[in-house]
Amino acid sequence: MLDALGDVELEVVVGKPAVDRWRTSPLVLVDARCRALMAGMPAHPRVEVVAPAELYGDRLAAAIDAWQADYPDAAVYALPRAAHGLRDLVATAAASGGPAEVRIGVVGGHGGAGATTLAVALALVAADEGMRTLLVDAVRCGGVDDRLGTPVASLRVVDAPDYPAVEVERIAAEVKVVDLDRTLHDAQVDAARLCDLVLLVGNVQRNAMASRRVAVRLACAGVRFGLVPSWRHDNVALALTEEFAVPVMDKMPLDPASIFSDGRVYLIGQCRLLEMARDVVRRGPTVVAQVAA
Repeated sequence: MLDALGDVELEVVVGKPAVDRWRTSPLVLVDARCRALMAGMPAHPRVEVVAPAELYGDRLAAAIDAWQADYPDAAVYALPRAAHGLRDLVATAAASGGPAEVRIGVVGGHGGAGATTLAVALALVAADEGMRTLLVDAVRCGGVDDRLGTPVASLRVVDAPDYPAVEVERIAAEVKVVDLDRTLHDAQVDAARLCDLVLLVGNVQRNAMASRRVAVRLACAGVRFGLVPSWRHDNVALALTEEFAVPVMDKMPLDPASIFSDGRVYLIGQCRLLEMARDVVRRGPTVVAQVAA
C-alpha cells in the first residue's frame, strides 16, 4: 500500500489513532482489512478505504460489500489498479493544508440575541459554497425550522436537543454548526466541548447578567468561545472579553429580521448577516486559532 502511494507525505498509524489526530487529518486512509478499527471513531468527511493487492477475487468483493454496508460514503480503492487515483487523492488533500472539518457552536447570551439566526446563516452559506454541512438544532423549544429559508442540497438538519454531541460525532460533514441552548445543561456542554469554537451572541450592555452567566458556564466547562456583541463599542461586552480572556469576533447585525420579511434566513445578494457568516466560514481554521490563542 505504501509503495503504491509513491513519495507523497503521510503519517502511518498502527492500531487505533488518537481522536484529535483523526479529526484534524485532511484525509484518512484505512486498510480494507481493518474495518474493526473504525468502531467508535467519530465520523470523518474524507475517509477512503484501500484494498491491498493481497485482496482479490471473492475476498475483495466481500470486503467491498462489507465496507459499503457499514460506511456507504467511503470509496474503496483496490490496488494496484487504483494506485494513480489514490496518489491524486492524497496530493489534493495535502494541498488543502487544513483539517477536514470545522465545528462551530452558537449560543445566545439571552433571549432574542439572534443566535439561531446566526447558526442558520452559517450553515446556509457553508452549504451554498459546496461544503457538506450539518446543522444540529440542540435547542429544546426548536427554532431552526422557523429560521431556515433557502433549501440547499448539501445541508443536513438534525433535531437533537437531548444528545447533540452524539449527532456531531456520528454524521460526517465538512462544516458542523450547533445551535446550542443557553441553559447549557450537561448534554449541551458536551456538544460545546466538541466544537472548535463557540460564538456567544448577545446585546451584552442590555443583558449583562444573563450574558455573563452563559460566559461563566462556557468558561468553567473549558469551552473555547468568542463574543459576538450587538454593538462593537459595547463597553460591558468589552469588559466581559477581558474578564474571560476571549476575543470579540464580530458585530451581530441588530435587525436581521428586518432583512427577511418573514423572519427566515435566505441566500440573497447583499446582506450584512450573510457577509459575516461567510467570513467566519471561509476563515474557519484562522478563527479557531484566534479563539484558541
